[in-house]
Amino acid sequence: MEPLLVVAVAATGLVLNLILTPSIIRISHHFRWYDRPNHRKIHKVMIPRLGGVGIFTSFFLSIIIVPIVFNAFFNIQSYNSLDIRFLSIFLGFFIIYLLGLMDDFVSLKAIFKLLIQIVAASVVTAGGYVVNKITLPYIGTFPLGVLAYPLTIIWIVGITNALNLVDGMDGLGGGIAAFASFSMGIISLIQNEVAPAIMAFALFGAIIGFLKFNFPPAKIFMGDSGSLFLGFALAVLPLMGISRAGSFSALLIPITVLMVPIIDTLAAIIRRIKKRTSIAAPDKEHIHHKLLDLGFSEKKILAVIYSICLYLSVISISITSEIMPDKAINVFIVLIVWIGLILGYGILHLIQSKKRELKAKNDQIEKSKTG
Repeated sequence: MEPLLVVAVAATGLVLNLILTPSIIRISHHFRWYDRPNHRKIHKVMIPRLGGVGIFTSFFLSIIIVPIVFNAFFNIQSYNSLDIRFLSIFLGFFIIYLLGLMDDFVSLKAIFKLLIQIVAASVVTAGGYVVNKITLPYIGTFPLGVLAYPLTIIWIVGITNALNLVDGMDGLGGGIAAFASFSMGIISLIQNEVAPAIMAFALFGAIIGFLKFNFPPAKIFMGDSGSLFLGFALAVLPLMGISRAGSFSALLIPITVLMVPIIDTLAAIIRRIKKRTSIAAPDKEHIHHKLLDLGFSEKKILAVIYSICLYLSVISISITSEIMPDKAINVFIVLIVWIGLILGYGILHLIQSKKRELKAKNDQIEKSKTG
């Protein structure tokens, strides 16, 4: 019955957001709640930016209403949306969503946003959703001790910001989140973790409903209310599944699923440290900017990144399904995938740099000729 429940939750999230988003677009136009173009943004016209409202609302309504209906008609006791164990997670979700919504209307300072993100992550860890040890195949288990809580908070805050940073083009952040949530839902079902499966599929349905209006050319953006909430949720969902075991090795699969925004964020941090600028300072050097520089259209960029996300999802689900039962081999496969993606990003960066150098030389030659 659980598979039917997750399908119903996903379908409800989808239908609700297909209904909500057009209304949000109309209201945003009426009150002129826009994401305004600037020198670092790709879009050239004013676009509503409250898509996160529809995603968040559809998600919450679907995970609460559908299980209650199923419990009433089919007596399913494997999941109760009102379970006190989920209180810290829901509270964390609300805090991060409200933070993003505030930022959509009033540009908040980076340090304030970081502090509230830490508060939201701390609320989740206070509920017992913590990675408290590292398990390495054939080597052993190493307790994290006092580092367990701060490392878990770093994980949550890091992924929250990773999705926020990568959401810079029509269909990009939502598409990445859709692949990640679907993968996490399937993986949770394989591991008989009903609660994270239901939440992951509810998230997936709500995102798909949003993407109908966010594909190029977008009619609405998810805004920070959407990107911060999605990043936070995708960081927390794996913690629900591993809360009993609490092992860092269980995060290898979620890291793999989210490898695109993780690599893009790490590259951004390194880039800004080298330039001695603020880590929070925006730029036009993200992966989609690099592909745009190389002449890719927005739809081709989505095709490339979606293909990578699909590949990562298939790898992650296959490993979880224990097609290769040897854990050491699975860890080796994951590391090879990570290294391959990092090398691929490095090659993309080199190609873009060479193209810019060549363009600068040609511009200099043309300038000297006309001078």
